[in-house]
Amino acid sequence: MKMPEIKPQKLISKIKDTDVLNNKSKKRADRAEKAQESRLLILSLMAIVFYIVIAWLAVVILGGKMDVHDIVRGSMGSVFALIFAVIIMDRINSHNEKKKRMRDERRAIIRHNRIIQPVVDMYLVRKNMVITPNEKTVRKFHIKSTFTIKDMKDMYGPSELVSDVGKSKIEVYAFFQDRLRHMFTHLVEDVDFNTYSELCNAAMDYINATSYGSSAMDAVLSYQNTLTGTKSMKSVVLNMIREEPENGKFIDAPPALKNVYLLHQMINEQGTALGKYLQLIQSILKEDENELGKSPPSDVDYE
Repeated sequence: MKMPEIKPQKLISKIKDTDVLNNKSKKRADRAEKAQESRLLILSLMAIVFYIVIAWLAVVILGGKMDVHDIVRGSMGSVFALIFAVIIMDRINSHNEKKKRMRDERRAIIRHNRIIQPVVDMYLVRKNMVITPNEKTVRKFHIKSTFTIKDMKDMYGPSELVSDVGKSKIEVYAFFQDRLRHMFTHLVEDVDFNTYSELCNAAMDYINATSYGSSAMDAVLSYQNTLTGTKSMKSVVLNMIREEPENGKFIDAPPALKNVYLLHQMINEQGTALGKYLQLIQSILKEDENELGKSPPSDVDYE
């Protein structure tokens, strides 16, 4: 059987190109916004100076004999006072606008998370079934798991959940890990992440781990319905898993087992990224509740 070929370089190049374009677009937007603010400030100052000059000329023409020095001193004092007031107001407006953008970004993240959170829960349960042999109890909401490929020996067994009836553990895990990738992709595409960039990085870490491991995931799934000679490929791979030494390595494994090692690596990387995401989203939720004057939300019961 021809094994699927993993070509991460093209995907890396595509992601880098997308990141570069997004960064350039954001920089152009920032420069345009700053230029507009500068133009407004300059126009305001020019309008003030023009008004003072007109007022001064009116005083000179209509006021008769007046001390020019007093007029100049009074005018300059007014100019500086108004300039100072304009600068202060500009700073206040900029600060308020920055807080508004930050608040809008946070609310957008929270809206997306309301959709993402149930998928995270469903993903964790299915992932932990895959990495837990039948003789052990599944820790349903365990995020970062320590396991070996030998612990994955029962991944082709039926799912323990009623909603997954008729499907294997690996099948439902594959479905929900890919669904979570789509949820994170929408989050990254829809939110600018000018303030909460670390959350974007956590989501991207999950997306990248899932994308790089997709070929191995497809191969491991295909073993369920593939024959090699008179034996099913699934039984051959399961025998390889059982016979693999505890200190086995990817480089020494047979070709079919290498995909299981890649799947093992993908699950570990997903767990690291997801743990970081959940930690950051809890911080964002608490920040939002504090701003609204509400009680902070209780921590989600993850392990």
